[in-house]
Amino acid sequence: MKISGILSNCSFSNGNYQVVLGIGINATNEKPTTSLNALLPVDLAPFVLERLLARIITRLELLYKVFVARGFSGELEQRYYKHWLHDGQIVTLESEGGVRARVLAITMDWGMLKVEELGPGDKPTGRVWKLQSDENSFDFWKGLVRTKI
Repeated sequence: MKISGILSNCSFSNGNYQVVLGIGINATNEKPTTSLNALLPVDLAPFVLERLLARIITRLELLYKVFVARGFSGELEQRYYKHWLHDGQIVTLESEGGVRARVLAITMDWGMLKVEELGPGDKPTGRVWKLQSDENSFDFWKGLVRTKI
């Protein structure tokens, strides 16, 4: 059940990276799925949004320091995939005429979504795509990767 998400946009210019993060957390509203507060045991007080945000920011800062020191490898990569929702998800590639594909991973070079084409019986055909996030939109609920306009 999805109660939060992070959308990132990264650019590189003049030798510098710039990352913009958008973080959405359903802390109090039980629609469309549920909220953090709804999942709490009845004997615990609801989340205080300011404290929740402060905790998230301090954790992101620690993860960023690990990333700067070691890159996206080893422990950080393992932690990422442990919580990643897309492992093995079957999607439709709109830009490839509706080809069905299975999500494999994120590429280590440029952070693109790596998918493999599925043939009859959902057997891999051997064809692999690396999809750039700037050119594609991943609709998790519909299992659809569509070209951004």
